[in-house]
Amino acid sequence: INREAVIELFKRVKNYPGVRGVGISHFALASVASAPDLVEEVSNILGATYDHPVSGQVGIETGSPRLVREHMAGKCKPFTPEEWPHIVVEAFETLSENHWIPVATLILGLPGEEDEDLDLTLDLLDELRGFRSLIVPLFLVAMGNLRGKAESLTMEGLTPKRSEVLLRCWEHNLDWAPELVRTYSRATIKNRIARYGLRLIVSYGVRRTRKLIDRCRREYNYDLRAMVRDLRGEEAPKPLPIRILQHITR
Repeated sequence: INREAVIELFKRVKNYPGVRGVGISHFALASVASAPDLVEEVSNILGATYDHPVSGQVGIETGSPRLVREHMAGKCKPFTPEEWPHIVVEAFETLSENHWIPVATLILGLPGEEDEDLDLTLDLLDELRGFRSLIVPLFLVAMGNLRGKAESLTMEGLTPKRSEVLLRCWEHNLDWAPELVRTYSRATIKNRIARYGLRLIVSYGVRRTRKLIDRCRREYNYDLRAMVRDLRGEEAPKPLPIRILQHITR
């Protein structure tokens, strides 16, 4: 990393006439792990604090070194694919210490993915539970270099183990949702009543969604396809989280 160039870029943009704030769209976990002191300096330039954090999108994609080696070996440089899970945890720790909130993605359905790879991803998710963040599970879309070489993941390919990863991500997000809503609402919503109302709505949504996840675990052993099929067949009025789940899985 060209440390001087990065620092100069942020300083110039931050101090440019008329600029009131600077945001980050994407960054790389390997870069964070390789230059924690640079993350600290950028955070100081941007004035990051716990209540005014920095946020951006970042890709975890998998907790499996084997899949990293096969599909994204350059992602972990200057480290090795075997170090990837450690890199992710180390980077999340650095981000947390410097008031960054990563919005991370995982990819389900990578070519050659096996249950053992998903177990490694679950292990990694357990290690990330204590870090303020969001983790978004994505279905593989076979496009670009993967077009014709892999199949896009659909609900039909959502095995119980993949469902477990998906739901574990959402449990992580539900754990942090109230705190994230509190942080961002205090910074963006001036009306106290509106902030309180928003927190009530989020709290209700979190409780109902947790019940759905618990039901999928206890009654369906993570067979999310079967649960969605049964929910679609129910004629009784359904709560909002169920209606949303049915809509996004059509």
